Amino acid sequence: MDDEYAENAVRLLDIVYGLYGTDKQYPYENLPFVLNENGVLDINSDLMAELNKDENKDLIDWAHKNIASLFE
Repeated sequence: MDDEYAENAVRLLDIVYGLYGTDKQYPYENLPFVLNENGVLDINSDLMAELNKDENKDLIDWAHKNIASLFE
């Protein structure tokens, strides 16, 4: 794991925790994304709203490539 990967993982997980950390079903039943049968990622609208903020836009592509591996 390189430094950029680690930094992005921490930032993304901080955002996810801020949104869902008090949800008792997270992360077991309430993940902030869905992978369909074709492996296409659909990120929850609340998380996408956070990622679309100026300070987080650089995480959008990274999240699409890596978010599922953070929850394995």
